[in-house]
Amino acid sequence: MKNHRILAILSIVVIALSIAPFSFALQQEEQIGLLVLELRGGSKQLEVFAISPVDDSMTNPDYELMGLHWATTANYWINPNNRYGFSSSAIVNVLKTSANTWDKETAFAVFSYKGTISRSAGKRDSYNVISFGKYQAGAIAVTYLWYNRYTFQIVETDTKLNTVYGWSLTGETRKMDVQNIMTHEFGHWCGLDDLYGDVDYWLTMYGYGDYGETYKQTLGLGDINGLKAVYRS
Repeated sequence: MKNHRILAILSIVVIALSIAPFSFALQQEEQIGLLVLELRGGSKQLEVFAISPVDDSMTNPDYELMGLHWATTANYWINPNNRYGFSSSAIVNVLKTSANTWDKETAFAVFSYKGTISRSAGKRDSYNVISFGKYQAGAIAVTYLWYNRYTFQIVETDTKLNTVYGWSLTGETRKMDVQNIMTHEFGHWCGLDDLYGDVDYWLTMYGYGDYGETYKQTLGLGDINGLKAVYRS
């Protein structure tokens, strides 16, 4: 009888140990939240009183933070596959320029390019991916941020450029400009939220984009202020 009890206890211990890693994995997964940010399409008439007819971004200090941040450098990969005839090298160069637009404004190394990849954006897979892909109409691009619910540290980020729209690398009037849109999206990677006030129209983090728009390729005062509020330099 004693031997049977010992065997029973050992069996329980073995089962408990086999379940423990699975239980721990579930607990880890429950700690992860997902924030989805869409850059909406739509133009505003500059005749609206609150919108300056000239770019005033370098005197506008406004910014909004999401309360999320990277604790380490965000390594990112690019899937250059597209139906627009862009070469892989051209896509990579434009996206690296967008990331560097933020990086050069702080001593913290926010981004690090790691190469091209065949994975698509939108799935949590331990890779921070930028890719073209179909998404719902009305959203020019969508950024996914997975984060720890307790520490608010970002653990993974993807951005999808919506193929419902035409895209350009040169600011064509009837297409979305890749560098313009991705500079805005990298702002989300940094932890900055969208701005929707008319007074913030000329800032990179203004939450609407439009065909032929290129002014978001460069940062305004508020964009830089927001970046430095997250990553003290």
